[in-house]
Amino acid sequence: MGPILRRVDTRQVCIWIACSRPVIVRAEIFRFSDLDPSAAKKAPPIGSGVTKSIQLGQHLHVALVTAHCQHEPNATSATLFPTDTLLAYDIEIKATEDDNTKGKRLADLGLSSGKDSITYIEDIPFPTFFIKGDGSPLNVLHGSCRKLHGKGEDCLAAADEVIASSFMDLNTRPCALFLTGDQIYADDVAIPLARYLTEYGIYLLGWEERIEGIDKKISEIVPGTRQDLIKKYAGFTSGQAENHLLAFGEFVAMYMLAWNAENWPDSFPDARSISGTKQSKYNNQIEHLKEAKRDLAGVRRTLANVPTYMIFDDHDVTDDWNITREWQEKVRTSKCGGQIIANALMAFWVFQGWGNDSSLYDSDFIDRITEYLNKKGDAEPYEKRSFEDFICNFHRWTFSAPTTPLTVFADTRTQRQYDSFNGPPQLINADGLLAISNAAYLAGYKKGDPIIIVSAVPVVGFYLFEILQKALAMAISTYALDLETWYANTTGRTNFLLFLREQLSPQHCIFMSGDVHFGFTTRAAITFLQKNQASSINTTQLTSSALKTTSLVKIAFISDILGRVRQLFPFKRIVRTGLTKAMTNKSELQNISWMEARQIVRASGSVLSPLVISDNNLGLVTITRKSSITHKLIVRKGIVDRRVYEAVVSTDKRSPLEESRRVKISERLKKS
Repeated sequence: MGPILRRVDTRQVCIWIACSRPVIVRAEIFRFSDLDPSAAKKAPPIGSGVTKSIQLGQHLHVALVTAHCQHEPNATSATLFPTDTLLAYDIEIKATEDDNTKGKRLADLGLSSGKDSITYIEDIPFPTFFIKGDGSPLNVLHGSCRKLHGKGEDCLAAADEVIASSFMDLNTRPCALFLTGDQIYADDVAIPLARYLTEYGIYLLGWEERIEGIDKKISEIVPGTRQDLIKKYAGFTSGQAENHLLAFGEFVAMYMLAWNAENWPDSFPDARSISGTKQSKYNNQIEHLKEAKRDLAGVRRTLANVPTYMIFDDHDVTDDWNITREWQEKVRTSKCGGQIIANALMAFWVFQGWGNDSSLYDSDFIDRITEYLNKKGDAEPYEKRSFEDFICNFHRWTFSAPTTPLTVFADTRTQRQYDSFNGPPQLINADGLLAISNAAYLAGYKKGDPIIIVSAVPVVGFYLFEILQKALAMAISTYALDLETWYANTTGRTNFLLFLREQLSPQHCIFMSGDVHFGFTTRAAITFLQKNQASSINTTQLTSSALKTTSLVKIAFISDILGRVRQLFPFKRIVRTGLTKAMTNKSELQNISWMEARQIVRASGSVLSPLVISDNNLGLVTITRKSSITHKLIVRKGIVDRRVYEAVVSTDKRSPLEESRRVKISERLKKS
């Protein structure tokens, strides 16, 4: 599987692949302008790197090869890859270092032409990318929530069209892709894939994992019967868990299908093998899976041609993952909850986390995983518990992406704080906040610079929806309504925003998120009042969700009801005030008075454009140095129809939103 282009900056180009046998992988980087298809000799590379694959199973070997720029003669410092220059790469795969035979390159693997091509120009048989310089606009794609059997078109494939249409124009071509959560759905798995995922996972590993507490082999579990097992033995609360992934091999298999059509089954089991009550659902899922498979060539080409950065949300592990203290404690004391979470996090590291920033995972971390898997399920009970604790308590998932402005991806799942037993959590605790500032400053962030923060859940959400969700969840249950938003826990949100203001003091903070299954753009200005002094943070929230998992109910409720109702409100801006106990930069818990002015930005794209887009969508963000942010939400309707909803935000401090807030602050300070 692959190649997938991962972390790229002027010092390194990282490329990830998976193979069925151990390999030596060599990567070569070229200037696109040096590649002449008519030349008798291939142009010399400007950078290269080589690595060995690591073994995770009998038929699963993965490699992350890092290429560095060739050292220039007489150079006094490290040679860097050029910026704002179209680059290309090729990889060579060989069985061993001592193998003197010619290795297989992308062209030999059938990836340079034909139906499996990962290139955009026939004459140049290499995938391409570029490194954005400081003076050019930042163009970034982003999206979340991609369920293979989800309804609607797969909007991740729209990224392929965006890259193709801007191939040579580096002022408009995206330089990065941010996948902001739920890259797979581990709990909500299609019935037609259930048996295959189990069998394919066993094949990849070469052994069958036993799940603690379940008295059957995973290969003996009938598809569609895991809901009760998950609830009883793992303590999970997902309501769509009838085919929940359990074993490490099943998680791996799901990733292998998510990004590569070649790993799919040739056919699905006959619907007559399914109970009569589920046959209609089964047939519908098959149709949606066929649509997903049809678009995978474009998805694979996208991942090969744009540096990609990823962070988890709950469905990468299970729905409601760490939603409350009650959930966490129940799963911790269950028979197999920890085992399943450890399997999910191992798979996340292999397919997502490793390529974000390989420096976060030293040889001890990698050895711990490979040595555990080499036991093939025969580890002693204490070894299993020790390993599960090691993975589940690993907290170095937060990382920075090398963009300008700098981007920090925040872990909002494994470092939470709980104020009650079953109420909504603070999404990031004190250690998690420190990880954000550490990631920023280690990447060269300067206090006061603008910054991008990726949070799986929107920090500044669609207000009307947030109010309704919180009210219903309080009346029904935290789990039923997924009450784990920033809005749901005012203390956690205030701590987070105050931390950003005091520790990073960004000129402007851009939040990029997914999760909610609709897209929108919001501006907000938040002021904190302490001892008659005001400090502020100005933010823009860019939300794109979902890539593939829409429904008619969602479209009707969110877009055609809530979105239209919000348009009828007589005011353009919402101004809220509150008093919350929060932690200051002196590590003191104080009552913080705060004020927020927020405004949802109307997007162009139709006569009466909705404020939120509930169709499947892909975000395309352009940030210029002239205080301008453009957020396009691209919607695919069928194979050829495309709709683009565009919102434009000015980050000028003299905006009407700022003026509204200044007036309120002045009134408040005069009264005090």
